[in-house]
Amino acid sequence: MVNNINNGKNSGVNNSVYSPKNQKLEQLKQDNVQQSQQQTASSKAAEKDSVALTPQAKQLKDLQKKISDTENFDRKKVEEIKQAITDGNYKINYDKLAQKLADFEFKL
Repeated sequence: MVNNINNGKNSGVNNSVYSPKNQKLEQLKQDNVQQSQQQTASSKAAEKDSVALTPQAKQLKDLQKKISDTENFDRKKVEEIKQAITDGNYKINYDKLAQKLADFEFKL
């Protein structure tokens, strides 16, 4: 008795099942499964990359915007001080500076 080996194919299988149309359908199914898996993986990756701001961060952003929108200093005085520093004429009151630094430290 001789066993017929057809390179892994069943001899009883109808060859019409493996027609080009059926092969294309099988390939389309596999492609759809792969595409679905890729979309799922990419959506999971997008979930990992999300960013959420804390209420403190939002508050800080709002404060920075308010500061940039307003000028709460005397621009003329600042320019005069800059010029005095550039010219070497700016005088520092060291006692007053030390007192202000100490006051600031005690407030913290």
